[in-house]
Amino acid sequence: MSLHKQPIAEVDNIVRLFTKPLVKPRKGRARRLYGFLKREKRTIRAVDGVSFSIHPGECVALLGPNGAGKSTTVKLLSGILCPTSGEARLFGMDPYRNRTECAMRYGVVFGQRTLLWRHVPVMESLKLFQKMYNVPKPEFESRLQEFSEILEIRQHLGTAPRRLSLGERMRCEIIAALLHKPEIIFLDEPTVGLDVVAKKRIRDFIRRINRDENVTVLLCSHSMRDVEELTDRIILISKGHIKFDGSKTQLKHRWHNERRIRVIYRKPKTRDWKRQLHETTGLTDLEVTNGQFELTINQDQIAVPSILKLILDLVTIEDIEVKEPNLEDIIRGIFGEDEFHAPSQPREVST
Repeated sequence: MSLHKQPIAEVDNIVRLFTKPLVKPRKGRARRLYGFLKREKRTIRAVDGVSFSIHPGECVALLGPNGAGKSTTVKLLSGILCPTSGEARLFGMDPYRNRTECAMRYGVVFGQRTLLWRHVPVMESLKLFQKMYNVPKPEFESRLQEFSEILEIRQHLGTAPRRLSLGERMRCEIIAALLHKPEIIFLDEPTVGLDVVAKKRIRDFIRRINRDENVTVLLCSHSMRDVEELTDRIILISKGHIKFDGSKTQLKHRWHNERRIRVIYRKPKTRDWKRQLHETTGLTDLEVTNGQFELTINQDQIAVPSILKLILDLVTIEDIEVKEPNLEDIIRGIFGEDEFHAPSQPREVST
């Protein structure tokens, strides 16, 4: 990653509003007719003052609950939507006003939508993309052969997407998005609904493209495995606002600076070892059962080496395990169990 270079993608205080009809139950024929003729509306802030930049070669995850504004932000950056206010830039250009020029230099994969023609063979769709992006035939054939072998879909190129499994179709979608050598690729839930093997193939391929061709990646996903394996930087968005922007290590330290330690012991070295553990500064939880105990510490108050030294002084150890915080648990803790897995309520700003 070259942070001294100009950003490849930027959003500066962008706001995107959507207006939707406000449906209210009305009694009486006259009132229903009035409501039909004079529709009341509500304005929803899908994105509310978001700012960040992405540099060439970065792999960035844009995370948040359903309805937080992730997909809207991607659509603003790719020129599909126009900001209500603020500014989006891609390759130094306005992606909405220069959509054709920008589209020649980026790729996009929406897990819930297809780039390919459903009823014609995959190969025919790929040939159409070759013409659209002016990819020279030798380069097209070379990249298609390389990618289809890596993703193991050569035997499916003559099949219509509607006859493929979801995993097979998604691998074809990713090839379609990368045939023209884009500088940045937007991935919105690229592994949604896939089995473990298909997910691994796609993750390995994206990692390879980022490494070998320096393709910048912006990933929106609810799969924490995708985030862990593909990205170095995380942007958290909630209710249209940026909540966090930094590395995975910074995220873990900021929101979940705890460690869980599991100890299997043979015998205590002192009679009051439990009391001494309980009185330790930084200890937030202690569970003792026959022959083992688990404790949780806050690293802002006590370091792992210090608590391990204390444990060694108190009991004779047979086995010990220090558990790192799980990224999915951290994200769920930030947004809440229900909020992260259920659609967010719309943010109304006017009626």
